[in-house]
Amino acid sequence: MTSTPNISSQLDALKALQENKQQIRRELNVSKAKLKGKVQDFIAPSPDAHKRTTRISRLVSNGFAIYEGIRLGFSVISAFQSLFGRKRRRRF
Repeated sequence: MTSTPNISSQLDALKALQENKQQIRRELNVSKAKLKGKVQDFIAPSPDAHKRTTRISRLVSNGFAIYEGIRLGFSVISAFQSLFGRKRRRRF
């Protein structure tokens, strides 16, 4: 007789977990859509991209941003390696 209330409480807990999981998935999908839109806005050409100078300056700007990101990544990796036993620090 004591097993029946226990099973119903377990089913209620399971149902609550499933609803929580569905809610988190909905929030994750909304977040993914927002992030995708922001990335597309960042990558998309500007309205005045038909001008040659604008295209060139945007290309240089994006190239420099990529270079700085790679350089920052290498410096962070180098710093972590120096913290965890690497003898000398390389500079890029």
